[in-house]
Amino acid sequence: MLKSYPAIFHKENDDSYWIEFPDFSGGTQGDNIEEGMKNAREMLEGVVASYLDEGLSLPHASDIQKIGVDDGFATLIQVDPTPYLKNNKAIRKNVTVPEWLVRFADREHLNYSEILTQALEKKLQI
Repeated sequence: MLKSYPAIFHKENDDSYWIEFPDFSGGTQGDNIEEGMKNAREMLEGVVASYLDEGLSLPHASDIQKIGVDDGFATLIQVDPTPYLKNNKAIRKNVTVPEWLVRFADREHLNYSEILTQALEKKLQI
């Protein structure tokens, strides 16, 4: 699940940057552009994962073309929060499946947990 949001990189007097995301509160910084990009990505991954984990709707990304920056630049940061979300232990769920389908699945020695997990990830697009 890839998500992209604009980040505003504000240049400080030296080579450092402070970075903010117009669609989220808070920010981060970097001693140089490379560190700023890395920290911005890490921050956005954590924020997006938190929203999803708490069942909150993600905001629509601001239009980067409408973001004016006088002391730096705006760029899109793309993240995949899936690794953060998958750090959960497995939970047992009982499901009801038609008997005829169980017979076919058992003949193929299918793993119900694996199939249900894959189907849920596909349905939820994560």
